[in-house]
Amino acid sequence: MNKRETMEDIYNQVGSFFANDIDVNDLFDSEAIIWIDWREDDEDVVRYFNDMMDAPIDIQSVSNNKPYGDDIVLQKGDKELLIPYGDEKDRDVTIKYFNDFVKPDYEVRWFAESLGDDTLGFTVLSGTEWLKLEDEFGADIVCYYFVPIDLESNMFNLSMSEVSALLELRENKR
Repeated sequence: MNKRETMEDIYNQVGSFFANDIDVNDLFDSEAIIWIDWREDDEDVVRYFNDMMDAPIDIQSVSNNKPYGDDIVLQKGDKELLIPYGDEKDRDVTIKYFNDFVKPDYEVRWFAESLGDDTLGFTVLSGTEWLKLEDEFGADIVCYYFVPIDLESNMFNLSMSEVSALLELRENKR
């Protein structure tokens, strides 16, 4: 299967979920969701997202003599970004900066039904596909299930009290 078919499949699966043709359990088991464990290697996280995109970006490891290991550099054409880790590598930082780097062509969103687990779900679609879903099904419902990610987002780095508060908030929105 080529990448375009995969992106179309993902878009169609997410659309089927919003159209109530498949339920949340079917979506959990579908290829539309990338599952990332909190212990996942950051380079692998970038590769998982890259595998879902029509035009993957180049990634390089750059030695930095830090205890956490090499840094990750993202590159597309003449655009380049060294992911700013600080003192340690961190899944949230990798995901946030990857997402920021690939926008507006692509957008990674957090599958919020995975909230509270140590393995979280994510979906990559083109920016246009997310907008089409929001136009067809409503931005509120799309963003309820697939939370947009920005540089302030916390996903893996939420405390238990923050997770509990978000779960309660989600329950009240249903």
